[in-house]
Amino acid sequence: MKINNNAGFTLIELIVVIIIVSSLLGLLVFNLVGTQRNTEISSQTDIIVSDLSSQQNKAMLGAGGSSGNDYGIHFESNQYTLFEGSTYNPADSGNFVVNLDSGYQLTSTFPFGDIVFDSITGTVSGFLNGNNTVTLQEINGGKSKTVTINKYGVVTGEN
Repeated sequence: MKINNNAGFTLIELIVVIIIVSSLLGLLVFNLVGTQRNTEISSQTDIIVSDLSSQQNKAMLGAGGSSGNDYGIHFESNQYTLFEGSTYNPADSGNFVVNLDSGYQLTSTFPFGDIVFDSITGTVSGFLNGNNTVTLQEINGGKSKTVTINKYGVVTGEN
């Protein structure tokens, strides 16, 4: 009696398995890159929202002095500046500039790119409905997140 011991895989079977595994790995990498991009833009947006809240808190608590001062943020395309006072002065040494990561840009519908929080109340000075958004956008990817601030300085929408 003859026993056939030809155990193993054919070349075709190996090629099919390699193609399936490669396809699955390709899909996995593609999904991970998309998730990373979403996380990065969300992180950048969270920092902006945090800085808005910080400036509003400073205004309400009177961080600049006993009588309190206005605090605000001036938005430009590649950075934003935290400032004290009712108007943005680029020459003020007390300004704190936050540069965006490369690959992102900001647009603001606030007049002159400034949002100013009134002392004590923390409301947005000179609030105009419709001129109250800040959008962070990827330059190449096209993903964007928009933050809408109401007259009380509260973030009312983020997408």
